[in-house]
Amino acid sequence: MSGKLWEPFRLGRIELRNRIVMPPMVTRYASDDGFVTERTKNYYGARARGGVGLVIVEATYVHRQGWAFVNQIGISDDKFIPKLRELVGTVHKNGAKIAIQLHHGGREAKSTVSGLQPVAPSPLPGLAGETPREMTVKEIKDTVTYFADAALRAKKAGFDGVEIHGAHGYLINQFLSPTSNKRNDDYGGDVRHRTRFLLEVIAAIKKAVGNDYPVWCRMDGKEYGTQGITLEDAQQTARMAQDAGLVALHVTAWGPAAPTNRTTPTFVSAVIEELAAGIKKAVSIPVIAVGRITPEDGERLLREGKADLIAIGKGVLADAEWTNKVASGRIDDINPCIICNSCRDDVRNPAVKGIRCAVNASLGREKESEIVPATRAKKVLVVGGGPAGMETARIAALRGHKVTLWERESRLGGQLIPAAIPPHKDRIAPLYQYLERQLHKLGVSVQTGKEATAAAISRFNPDVVVVATGVKPLVPSIPGLDRVKAVQAEAVLEGKAKVGKKVAIIGGELVGCETAEFLADRGKEVTVMRRGPEMATGVGPTVRDFFLSRLLEKGVTLLREVKYNSVSPKGVSITTRDGKERTIEADTVILAAGSVPETGLYEAIKGKIAEVYRIGDCVKPRTIRDAISEGFQTGQKI
Repeated sequence: MSGKLWEPFRLGRIELRNRIVMPPMVTRYASDDGFVTERTKNYYGARARGGVGLVIVEATYVHRQGWAFVNQIGISDDKFIPKLRELVGTVHKNGAKIAIQLHHGGREAKSTVSGLQPVAPSPLPGLAGETPREMTVKEIKDTVTYFADAALRAKKAGFDGVEIHGAHGYLINQFLSPTSNKRNDDYGGDVRHRTRFLLEVIAAIKKAVGNDYPVWCRMDGKEYGTQGITLEDAQQTARMAQDAGLVALHVTAWGPAAPTNRTTPTFVSAVIEELAAGIKKAVSIPVIAVGRITPEDGERLLREGKADLIAIGKGVLADAEWTNKVASGRIDDINPCIICNSCRDDVRNPAVKGIRCAVNASLGREKESEIVPATRAKKVLVVGGGPAGMETARIAALRGHKVTLWERESRLGGQLIPAAIPPHKDRIAPLYQYLERQLHKLGVSVQTGKEATAAAISRFNPDVVVVATGVKPLVPSIPGLDRVKAVQAEAVLEGKAKVGKKVAIIGGELVGCETAEFLADRGKEVTVMRRGPEMATGVGPTVRDFFLSRLLEKGVTLLREVKYNSVSPKGVSITTRDGKERTIEADTVILAAGSVPETGLYEAIKGKIAEVYRIGDCVKPRTIRDAISEGFQTGQKI
C-alpha cells in the first residue's frame, strides 16, 4: 500500500522503515524484581515482526522510589542492562528500531511495591491513594540524576533512543500540572517554573548520553476534567523542551474526562488529534500522535501536517500484525480492538499476571500461541456461532482440520449481537464481523438456522464436537411475574419487543444498565433495580464510573438492595433498603436477571463422542475475553 504511513522517516539519527510507532504500554510481563523476561521479549518481538517502524518499551522505573506497578521493568541499576540488551536484540532482529520510556511514578508509586514512601512536588494524594512526601530541592536534583543514569544504561543496552515519561499523572507531569504542583519555589508557580524539572532532566540526560543520542518526551497536550494543563500551557512547555534539545514530542492526554480514557456513543477515530495538531503548530520538531487512530485517519493526519508519526497502541495489542496487514491492504483481516479497556484494568490489578486482551488470546502468550499444524486432520463440528465457537473454528481451521459450524439462529455472533447495540458499544460489532469473515476465508462450512441434536450429530459422525451453545435467560422467582408479559433485555435491544413509556428493569448488572441507557436515549422513564449493594459490578474500573454517571445524567433511577415482593400489571412492588414498601409503576417490565448455561446438548452427547469439549458461556456465563480465550485454546488442543 502506498501513502505517507509507509514512508521511511528520520527521528534524530534513527532511520525508521515507516511512520508507525508502537507507544509504551505497561504490560507487567517483567519478573517480580523488574528484569526483562522471555515473555517480554516474545511480546515485543511479535510487534516488531508485525511491521511497526519504532517500538517504545513501556514505562521503566529509573529509581526504586518511583516503582509504580507490580512486575514493572526496571532500569535503576546496571544489573538490568544484560536482559535489556537481549530485548533490544530481539526487536532489531525483526526489523524495527527500539526506544525505552524512562519513568518515575512520583505520588503514583506504591510503598507496597517499593518499600518506600512515594515522593512528589507537593504532598497531595493521587490515584494510588497514598499521600506522598514533598520533595526537597536536593531530592529533586537527585532524581534528575536518576533519569540521566537510566538513559545512559539504555544507551549501553543498545536502545536507539529514550522517551521521557512526562504525562499521565506521573512525576514529571505532577510538576507540570497546577493541580498537583503547589510549590512556591523555583519548581512551582507559572508554566516556566513548573517546566523546570523536565528541562533539568533533559539537560542531564543529554550530558550523560551525548547530544546526538535521540531523546524525546511524552507529554499531555491537555488535562481533562481538572483545572490542570491547558493546550496553551502544553504549547509553552513544548517550545521550551524543543529548545532544550529534544528530537520529538509524543502528544497524549490525561485526566478523568480524557477522551482516551472514555468511549463515545458511536466510535470516533483520532479522539485527540487537535492536541497533536496544536503542539505541531508550536514547534518545528516531529510530533507523534496517538489516540484510537484508524489507518485512514493516520494517513490524513500525516497529509494535513498535524503529525509526523502515528502511534498505534491497543490496535497492536489486539493484533500484533496490524501494521503488516494495513501495509498489504488486508484491513479486513485485522483483529479489532473493541475498546473495552480490560487490558488497562489489568495494569492495576495485582491479582493477574500481566495484561490480557479480550479479543486476542495470544497477548502475552506469543510463543505458546504459535499455530502448529495438526498431526492428523480431523472432522470437527462446532455447535454455536458466538465468540467462543467462532474462535475455536478459526483456530482449528488454521491448523488444518476440516471444520463445520452449526448455528441455530439465522446469523453468527451470538451474545455479541445484542452486546453491540447499546450506546458506546458499537465497537463490538467489528469483532463478530471479523470472525465471520475469517471463517469464510478459511473454508469453514457454516450452517445457520441449524438446530443441533444428539441424533443429528450422530448422523454427521464427527471426530470432534465442540459445544458452545451459550446461555438461556434466568427468570427470577417473583410472585406474579408469570402473569405479566415481562420481556427479556436482549429482545428489547434487538427490537423484538415493544416497550411502553415507563419501564422497570429487574437486574442491575451490565445488561440491565446498558438496556436502561438504550431506552433512556429513546425517551423512556427507566428504573433499574437489583438485590445487590452495587450496580454494574462486572464493569471494569476504567469505565464504570463514567458508565454509571451517564445513566444518572440521562434520568435513569437506580435502586439497590431491594427486595422484590410481586409483579402486577401496575408494576413491580418492592421493599427498599430503608424498609419501605413501594410500587415502581411500569408499562413494561424487563428482565435482565442473568443467565444460566445451556447444557442440554452437551449432556446428551457426553460419552458418545470420543472427543467433546464444552466452552464459553455454556460452561459459565462470563466475558468476551473468556469466550475468545477458551475458543483459542480449544482450537489448539484439537
